[in-house]
Amino acid sequence: MATPNLSPSIQPKYAASTPDETKQLAAETKTLLDNSWSLDGEQMGFTKTFYFKTYTKCQDFFNMVAIRSKSANHHSTMTVKFRSVYIHWTTHSPPGLSAKDTMMAKYCDEQAKMLGAVDESQVQTCSSAPAPKS
Repeated sequence: MATPNLSPSIQPKYAASTPDETKQLAAETKTLLDNSWSLDGEQMGFTKTFYFKTYTKCQDFFNMVAIRSKSANHHSTMTVKFRSVYIHWTTHSPPGLSAKDTMMAKYCDEQAKMLGAVDESQVQTCSSAPAPKS
């Protein structure tokens, strides 16, 4: 059975136990997928890479998410690189996507916007040539 509001090729696995919970998670999943989140390979988690113009902003973002994760008792896998932060949210018990994953993914989007996240094309890496000044 296809999940409501999602294409038939996307079949997330939810940790929800009732049809109403699954319906709500499906709507939230669609919103997140429309906002550049992706499902992981097992379709049991959300992933996204956030880009910032400075490494310090990456650290700030990481810390904001870590503090909120602690208070929500829900922890992600995060990888900080020179100008990016990769995040993976999933629920382990019971396995699958849960309301905690959607809540934390939305929180990440809010905090990234507040900190000035940019598109990947706006990030200058160590190997990138300097952008022309206008």
